[in-house]
Amino acid sequence: MVEAASGARRRSALRMGITKPPAVAFVSRVEAMVGGAPESVDGSANGADRFTHRIVDGVAITQCDPPGTRRAPMLLVHGGCHGAWQWEPWLPWLARSGRTVMAIDWFSHGMSRRLEHDEWVHRGILDVQTEIGVGVDQAPGRPVLIGHSMGGLASLAYAISHPGRIAALVLLSPVVPARFSGAPIEVPVDREGLWPVPPPEIARQLWFETAPEAHLAAIYSRLQPESSQAVWEATRWTTGLAVDALDVPVLVVVGARDQLTPPDVVAGLAEGIGAAFITLDGVGHGVVFDPGWPALCERIDGWLTAVEEPGTES
Repeated sequence: MVEAASGARRRSALRMGITKPPAVAFVSRVEAMVGGAPESVDGSANGADRFTHRIVDGVAITQCDPPGTRRAPMLLVHGGCHGAWQWEPWLPWLARSGRTVMAIDWFSHGMSRRLEHDEWVHRGILDVQTEIGVGVDQAPGRPVLIGHSMGGLASLAYAISHPGRIAALVLLSPVVPARFSGAPIEVPVDREGLWPVPPPEIARQLWFETAPEAHLAAIYSRLQPESSQAVWEATRWTTGLAVDALDVPVLVVVGARDQLTPPDVVAGLAEGIGAAFITLDGVGHGVVFDPGWPALCERIDGWLTAVEEPGTES
């Protein structure tokens, strides 16, 4: 009962915190993020030296190549209000396991092509399949597709609609299709404008509750507004997908404290698609930023090893 009451208070705080968006601040933040070299979220001074960057068909791709043995490449898809920068600590870690690791920016995010305002406002989550397709085409082989939050739903949709194009699918705190929906998340959404970056205390509850204190300001400064259509779909669970057509191995991961994609809802998706399933104790929606991310990467790599080499212990 204590945990339930605490969760109710947090949800109430989310509703109250987003009702007065910092409209001017979020527009200037988007403009400030256009172009420029990414800096490392983990504070590494040589972060930019580890990565290569290119733009293909308007899609910005950040890439980290392995020093040795080659395994299936990886393509990482960020969530709403974020960008490829969220994966910067992950890229070299995953590459050391012998994989080329790539992360894309959605259109109007990071360094990718900017959309006209109305197109961006009304762009849905499934439209991100376009950027995913560009990334898949650039990968040196069939990639393992890893998507977080809204990027998880877009990745699931891509796997369903493009059979044979990816080797495996990893969904981190994914937004789920309507078939597996839970109760609506009643955050205010103006359907005719961009959804603004919430105030810092609300953003932390939403995305990086367990991130190290020293990294909070750096993470928050890189958040950006999001398509209101995408936010509506993510919080009202309106997207339909024919998941029975899925034909690749899938791993689903969720934090036990996740308020945006609740564990019971995500567990229903995992069961419905026959996926391996991991719940992370004490972690919220921002599994990418939690200090335990290296251990999560190890579990993902172990699962992939078992999938790639049947009979191998994960």
